[in-house]
Amino acid sequence: MSKGDRKKADFPEEDLLDEVSVDEDEHDEHEAVEAPRKAKPKAKKTVREEDTGLGDSPSLYLHSALLLGGRLLNRMLNWYNGIFSLTPKDKAKMFRNLSRRAIVGGDPAEAIRYLKEWMRNDRGDTEPVYQMGVALSMMGDYARAVNAFDKVLKQRPGHPMAVYRKSAVLLKLKKYPEAAAGLEQVVEAKADDARAFYLLGLAYEGMGDLDKGVAAMSKAVELDPEEVKYHQHLGFMNVRKDDHKTAAEHFTKVMELERESSGDDA
Repeated sequence: MSKGDRKKADFPEEDLLDEVSVDEDEHDEHEAVEAPRKAKPKAKKTVREEDTGLGDSPSLYLHSALLLGGRLLNRMLNWYNGIFSLTPKDKAKMFRNLSRRAIVGGDPAEAIRYLKEWMRNDRGDTEPVYQMGVALSMMGDYARAVNAFDKVLKQRPGHPMAVYRKSAVLLKLKKYPEAAAGLEQVVEAKADDARAFYLLGLAYEGMGDLDKGVAAMSKAVELDPEEVKYHQHLGFMNVRKDDHKTAAEHFTKVMELERESSGDDA
């Protein structure tokens, strides 16, 4: 084997390149030799055909359409990304609105998904943590709800709504002394809250302090005399105290209110 043969064997890729080059050279040499004997020269391509190779074919329009479509798509994506390139503050506001809408719409599970994003984008705000407690209590997950309210109260001691909501949840968990302690703070700060007095009456009753229970429930009735359940619970409390006359008065009021409600519905 010659030196040149060994070189080609070591580099087969170069052989392929050499073959292409040789074929093209041979093609050019044949054209050069045979040209004088040819009567008809080859037709020259127009500049447009040489540049594109497509002419006015449908392929040209297809490629043009694809190119234009690609540009439009890129612009649309840039516009889309620009809209959603929100700051953490903007995102927090957006997820706050979405979570509140879900809570009002009675969908706490969906609200929790948005609340997590709200907290992620505004870690220093206690409001999403409070709303998380509300959503969890709506789902009946009372232990986790209390934990959420505790986190709020740790950062903002005395947060009125966190105290209120936590006390209501503790009442559901039958932790009556803790619930009563919180509700006492609520009515002290807001003496015209009928529902807070109602819950406080239930907490006292659960603790076995019937006198305090009647006093708190009577205050609820005084503040909102049209609420049926306040009269109803006060009636049962008075039965337990053997004050049947007062109990009968409240049960009579319950029937009157229910009759009025039925008449309004009709």
